[in-house]
Amino acid sequence: MHTSLLSRLTPLLAILGLALAGGLALPIAGYVAGKRLIGAYEGKLGLTDYLNSVYGAAGRGELLAWWLLLTPALIAIVWYLIIRAGRRSERAPSED
Repeated sequence: MHTSLLSRLTPLLAILGLALAGGLALPIAGYVAGKRLIGAYEGKLGLTDYLNSVYGAAGRGELLAWWLLLTPALIAIVWYLIIRAGRRSERAPSED
């Protein structure tokens, strides 16, 4: 059976997309939302200082920073497990 290049690359592209979302898009969205809801970030360089703070905290092993960076991947994993459990329960023989 021949698999297309796109079907082989799809999981890699999904992982790359989740990494970009968690590593860049989500912290930027958090910065923008915080700026509008709370006020300006205390760092002199704004977004740059905020990203340095998040990445520095992750480098020190702080759980909240890792939670922020890994949230898109964690959501995808939970969805995958729910769908897999649903498919498994559909295949299970019913007990009458």
